Amino acid sequence: MNELIEKQIENWTSIQSLSRDLLDMLTDEQLGLTVGKHMGTLGEQFRHMARVRFQYAEAIENKKLGEVIEKIDPAVAKSKTGLIELWERANGKLLAVLKNANPGELESKMIDWKYWGSDEVNIHDHLNFLMDHETMHNGEMIVYLRTHELKFPKSWEPWGL
Repeated sequence: MNELIEKQIENWTSIQSLSRDLLDMLTDEQLGLTVGKHMGTLGEQFRHMARVRFQYAEAIENKKLGEVIEKIDPAVAKSKTGLIELWERANGKLLAVLKNANPGELESKMIDWKYWGSDEVNIHDHLNFLMDHETMHNGEMIVYLRTHELKFPKSWEPWGL
């Protein structure tokens, strides 16, 4: 794996660790919190983020973005323990796909993004889009925590939260 992809993994790890720290501090009851119409529960936010990680990993493997092959029980969104296990599996899958790939092939890989209305993207853009997606969800989680007057984990302090 080249240095740029290693740096992207490092950056993604930092971004996703903020969400994971939130998940670690929540109770099963708090996973049911919502902030309004069409936002889902806090637990559904975490389930969605894990599902999208599987989707990104599968897209790297298949050179094509599509429906998620990995099936996830919607009920997992109500269980902190279940979400943590899902989170670890999704992270493990993504990291394994990247680390086990042939570096030259990975660097030149183009991924068909027609499923989401775009043309092909290279591996770097694909990983950047994943980080953008997770950063967006971290922002949404700020709304959940602020709305319900929950404290943020210590890892969020550098962000003023």
